[in-house]
Amino acid sequence: FQYDNIIMEEAGQMLDVETVIPLLLQRGESDAAPSSSTRLKRVCLIGDHHQLPPVVKNMSFSKFSHLDQSLFSRLIRHGVPSIDLNRQGRARADIARLYSWRYRDLGDLEHVVSRSDFMLANTGFAHTYQMINVEDFEGRGESTPTAFFYQNLGEAEYVVALFQFMVLIGIPAEKISILTTYNGQKAVLEDIVSQRCGQGTPLAGMKPGTISTVDHYQGQQNDYVLLSLVRTNAVGHLRDVRRLVVAVSRARLGLYIFCRKAIFEACHELRRTMCQLGQRPDRLELVTGEQYPTKRKIGDAVPDKRKYAVQNLTALGSIVHSMQEELLFCEGKIVSKPDVGDVETSSSY
Repeated sequence: FQYDNIIMEEAGQMLDVETVIPLLLQRGESDAAPSSSTRLKRVCLIGDHHQLPPVVKNMSFSKFSHLDQSLFSRLIRHGVPSIDLNRQGRARADIARLYSWRYRDLGDLEHVVSRSDFMLANTGFAHTYQMINVEDFEGRGESTPTAFFYQNLGEAEYVVALFQFMVLIGIPAEKISILTTYNGQKAVLEDIVSQRCGQGTPLAGMKPGTISTVDHYQGQQNDYVLLSLVRTNAVGHLRDVRRLVVAVSRARLGLYIFCRKAIFEACHELRRTMCQLGQRPDRLELVTGEQYPTKRKIGDAVPDKRKYAVQNLTALGSIVHSMQEELLFCEGKIVSKPDVGDVETSSSY
């Protein structure tokens, strides 16, 4: 190989050895002096030391040998001059405030206020983001079928029910990502989605844009993110504020977080973000009678009769079930219209 310049993307999540190897993979000569050891003139590292570091699975190498430190963060720590971006253009301004406190003078590009998709409200939702408190489901919160394999069935069912609701009101499934903080929960989410959206169901073939862990989703984004934090006994590894920054910065238009509110609000490291989330209701608030894309704009008043606060998973499940039954009736797959009961919570969608 022969090259003069190297640009490394996501350098903050690359191991030292992964960074050094490209510096050496070339012939030992330069344009001006054939005997020179290298022709390399410039190296540009692009990354974010406020997000997750490289993954080193061996705990001894990671924590005691500090091999989980990237060259990027090492240079930052030693005071090497760097350029910090001071404007973001990914997310709505109010979503960006959930993590902008970790950065120096991070503002917003003009389009996150003026462009049409940022000006419109989220179809079917009263808020652009919410933290939804999830109590024990069938008497259980988190569980560990095997060591460190954390799962939370209640949160998983709640997340998938909301995904179904969003698809039923017309939001494209590929614009929705489902994220979680543990591999065990990812497995549960994938299983439930395959059941609820599998062959023979009204939403057959409708799958989210991705189902992933926060760690593996760094560097990616989507319009809507449904996030499950899983833990109900302790905060766990979300106590690392870098993981929190990644978790809340993946969404462009809508972020809906499912968790045990009391556990995460009490964590000092997460205080700045959790205080903002806590200013909004901890019960999911929906807006009835809307289909995607809505014409309602951010800031437009919503009549009280069109707002619906979801009490729990069972209530949302009933709404989704009624909507699916009506869909089947409209498609002629069932012969009698279902008795949807409460108009405000079912048929008005």
